[in-house]
Amino acid sequence: MKKLIYAATFTLVLASLAPAVQAAGSLPNAKVPHLVHSSAHPNDALVPNATHHFEVHVQGKGLSELSIDLPQGVSIRNGIEVTNQSGQKINAEVSINDKKATVVFAQPVEPDTTLSINMQGVKTPGYSYTWQYRVYGKLVGINQEISLGSARIQTYR
Repeated sequence: MKKLIYAATFTLVLASLAPAVQAAGSLPNAKVPHLVHSSAHPNDALVPNATHHFEVHVQGKGLSELSIDLPQGVSIRNGIEVTNQSGQKINAEVSINDKKATVVFAQPVEPDTTLSINMQGVKTPGYSYTWQYRVYGKLVGINQEISLGSARIQTYR
């Protein structure tokens, strides 16, 4: 009986600590670039020339480069356009292959800027699916790519 009481007490203690650990692990005020929003325009999977779009909020250090892992079966035929929150086009060199798109900014994007990334002429296999684009960035002064998250884009049929 004592073992049962000890086990129950231990379980309750662990359960009571879980929300505190979870809250400490979240970083609502972190000063790092992160994804804000993602969508498809139109979101019909049969449209051969859709635009898949996501936003990056740049915080902390400036952002010098983005790389986007393309899901299998997805191609970008009309390039990538990058604008800021005011709609001004951001000068960048874009390269796209079968598996990855890279956006290298002519000048680092300053903190407190929200970038709108528009992948134009996206072709998918034509069935309903949630496409996952893994997005990475290079910050000013840091040579290594860091993960900014996954842009989830839902298409319907």
